[in-house]
Amino acid sequence: MLFIVMTFKGLQSQNLWTESDRTFLIERLIKTESELLSEIKDLNEFQISYKPDSISWSIAEVLEHLAVYEEHLYWDLFYQQHTPERPDLVVKVKGNDEELLSYATDPAKGNAPWLAEPMGRFNTKSELIHYFTKFRDEVISLIKETKTNFRLHFVYRQPTNSIWDIRDLHQYTLVWIAHSERHINQIRRIKNSDNYPKVNEKIWTEEDRQFLLTEMKRTKDRITAETENLTLAQWHFKPSQDSWSIGQVVEHIGLYERIVLQEAWIANSLPPQPQFFQQSNSDSTYLAWMAEINPHVASENAIPLEFMKGKDNLDYFLYGRDLILNYIKETNIDLKVHFTPRESEPNNRRSIHGLFVVHFGHTDRHLRQIERIKSNPNYPKV
Repeated sequence: MLFIVMTFKGLQSQNLWTESDRTFLIERLIKTESELLSEIKDLNEFQISYKPDSISWSIAEVLEHLAVYEEHLYWDLFYQQHTPERPDLVVKVKGNDEELLSYATDPAKGNAPWLAEPMGRFNTKSELIHYFTKFRDEVISLIKETKTNFRLHFVYRQPTNSIWDIRDLHQYTLVWIAHSERHINQIRRIKNSDNYPKVNEKIWTEEDRQFLLTEMKRTKDRITAETENLTLAQWHFKPSQDSWSIGQVVEHIGLYERIVLQEAWIANSLPPQPQFFQQSNSDSTYLAWMAEINPHVASENAIPLEFMKGKDNLDYFLYGRDLILNYIKETNIDLKVHFTPRESEPNNRRSIHGLFVVHFGHTDRHLRQIERIKSNPNYPKV
């Protein structure tokens, strides 16, 4: 009689988690994976990096968050299936499945714990997809093959007097299915936002191109007007022993024409990184920095040696500036998603568009210096 009772109880325990339950989890995991991949399949790097505003996540960040949690789910299930069975908790969590699944459409905004916050761990969409699918497939395989009764093993969280405190492994998996659905809906909202990039849409626009061309030409023309009729004495006059002459100022700017163009060429030969665009400094930030009155220290490769005489300095500058103007005029590269290293700037990067903004701002800065040299009481009249 005792044997029959124990056998009956054993069968009851086994039937708590049925093959139908197993199939439900597998099908929903496969379905949400398929829906997620379908939503991002045709997105380019610009689109997955787009943020609706400064505090919202991009699609890339949503993907990273989902992938981190998918790994977390796999290891939790792998570990918790070996914990002791707790038949005493079955009644406590019974009937909570549907409420946990409703998390998918819960309007309340959650806060990701630090371990699942996106940190830009991956550079491309393919890397993000690989990370997510690797662990989603591991979870599916585990559920397909496990001999564990998912209704007799539990996960526990800090008490809140809610259904989130204790969940069996079946319910725990339901939450992450709902979590996937929740973020698939978030991705759809991002794609439907007003300024979401169109396919093949460039961030660097024709208006940006014309802005750079106008400012580069304006500062070129001003340097020319300020210096083309100078005498040799005026070119090489120094207000003090430690000051630069106008010749040195123009040589310094001319050196930067080569340095900046070379830096742009190198940066444009590297893959685009649109994920860093949203955090880039604005044009006004760069121009404010170039307008400040504090002295800047020239880099070693841009210190003028004053070997060139008089107007040769202007010719040197004009040669380099015309190369830059021609480059900006003809390039098909998106200059706002190609970056060059810069410490202390967002992500330690400066876009090539930003590089050129700083460059013409740098010319304006030295135009002011030329004006100061000319206003010196000892500046030669002829």
